[in-house]
Amino acid sequence: MSDGWGDASGIEGNYGDDQTEEEDFSTEETGSPSETQEANETTETNETKTTKETRTNIKEEWNGRTIYIPDEVLDDMEDTYLESQLKLRKIDHNDFKKNRHFYPLLVQFGLEALSDADAEDIRARLSEIGDA
Repeated sequence: MSDGWGDASGIEGNYGDDQTEEEDFSTEETGSPSETQEANETTETNETKTTKETRTNIKEEWNGRTIYIPDEVLDDMEDTYLESQLKLRKIDHNDFKKNRHFYPLLVQFGLEALSDADAEDIRARLSEIGDA
């Protein structure tokens, strides 16, 4: 199912155990097979801990919410995401993900603007949505 955001969507993947195919069972091993296996398991555990410490899986760490947004607002969100991503790329900041970065920023900026709005500003925006 496509949301129309294409490859630039920044959808987060799972940051689970990184499994590598670096097992080498050549004849140059200096220990017994069980010692080598234990060493590999220790290395894999340390690599997994480092990966999990440096990158959290936001699906596990953050609270999720489902929201419903009119198409015209969703179109503005898509444009704003792409514009923000381009602005950051121009200053060599290439790590800008939709779920991890854009959505929290969007909500924070929206909260600031909404808290500063008076009743008439809110009513005007609601009429644009069609629910005033």
